[in-house]
Amino acid sequence: MSALRLALCTDSAPQALARALGRTLPGAEVRAWGFAWPPAVRGELEAFAPDWVVAWACAEAERFPEVEPLAAQPFRFLVPNLVTRDDGTLGSLALTEPASLRARIADWNARLVAAARAHANLWAVDLEGVQARLGRGRTFDPRLWEAAAMALTPEGTEALAGRLAAIVRAAQGQVRKVLVTDLDGTLWDGIVSETGPEGIDPEGPGRRAYRAWLRALAARGVLLAVASRNDPATARAAFAHPGMEMAPGDFLAFEADWGPKPAMLRRIAARLHVGTDALVFVDDRPEQRAQVRAELPEVAVPEMPEDPARWAEFLAGLNLFEAAQLTADDAARAQTLRDDAARAEAAAALPPEDYVAGLRQELLPEPLGPANLARAAQLTQRCNQFNMRGTRHTEAELAGKKGWVYRLRDRFGDLGAVGVVVLEGDFIETWALSCRALNHGVERLILDHLKAQGPVRGQYVPTARNGRCANVYKENGVPTC
Repeated sequence: MSALRLALCTDSAPQALARALGRTLPGAEVRAWGFAWPPAVRGELEAFAPDWVVAWACAEAERFPEVEPLAAQPFRFLVPNLVTRDDGTLGSLALTEPASLRARIADWNARLVAAARAHANLWAVDLEGVQARLGRGRTFDPRLWEAAAMALTPEGTEALAGRLAAIVRAAQGQVRKVLVTDLDGTLWDGIVSETGPEGIDPEGPGRRAYRAWLRALAARGVLLAVASRNDPATARAAFAHPGMEMAPGDFLAFEADWGPKPAMLRRIAARLHVGTDALVFVDDRPEQRAQVRAELPEVAVPEMPEDPARWAEFLAGLNLFEAAQLTADDAARAQTLRDDAARAEAAAALPPEDYVAGLRQELLPEPLGPANLARAAQLTQRCNQFNMRGTRHTEAELAGKKGWVYRLRDRFGDLGAVGVVVLEGDFIETWALSCRALNHGVERLILDHLKAQGPVRGQYVPTARNGRCANVYKENGVPTC
């Protein structure tokens, strides 16, 4: 696989950002066009053939280049918004006077958001949010701007590089999908096995805000799980405490025993059909965090502040759950997994052949098109276990291509859009299938549908995680190349 290529077109000295991106995206080739907006160097960009173009118009330059024309360029753009500046000449009138610097910045940011919503090849990057968290005093130094046209301090540059890299990784399928939380001392104050459910304090410092953050994550499609060294019945009973505002059913996996936390995390990942690299683990105990880091270094383990009142704000600032896009299937993921639990219960009671036959599966093919491009792109980016050639696509890259998106439902419920196939003539260029549809014979159903349209041929390209795809074409009589 060729190295990732990033082009930088910036109004700020680009060398520092290029170096920071090299650290956050090891192996990437980064080339900079300082003080140039992409349309002016289109030919040079086409010769470089970048995977992404960072178009950064910093507020200090006060240039306000047009954003909408970027959408017509044949590139994927990452465009940071402008950070708020005020020259102090108008006081509060700067909010309402259209000619003020602050109002012009707000107008440009609004146009950026509108363009990002309208065009699949343009991503808005929240540099304004980075500065809001770190503070202008930490992200901007007028001496650096005057001496070297550097619009960000080294700390601010690293933070922007982190934001950019998170979006790039999300588009490559490297996303965190599950928040695993401890209970005692984390979700509530106190140790339930010592005091009983009535002795814990859900209103302890920061706990209400932390639980609200968890609920907000769940609402956007992040899965919640529990890993607690506890008696399971006692741990569940604690949720009946007044003021808890959460229930055991809010967690798609609930691990409570006296074993090691890394073993719990492995079981949670298996239960939720994700890799352990999709987990974020939050625990108030430093020794538990250290053990997970040592045994499962791929798990994200934030080093929590000592004061729980700071937890929610601290975690929000880490940008742990960056996504390239959100779809309706994300919000429905929790219910889908609850349906999976019912499937697993049925599977345990029947021979495999009888179980699959009893699912009464209905495959619903939809031609690849504007209504499902976002979900199709997401499937190529997130599916690792079944991604036949390891291919990834953005929504913009899929526009105009031929293929199918496959929805699936059975007697337990609607699994949503679980698969995507991209065709180049009779060649299956991309085939990605959600792990929640595996082991149900869906592969055969999809190939039967494709073969009914005409002859097809495929190719298997091994990756680190798609070994289960190796024999699918052979087992289903599809020629390969």
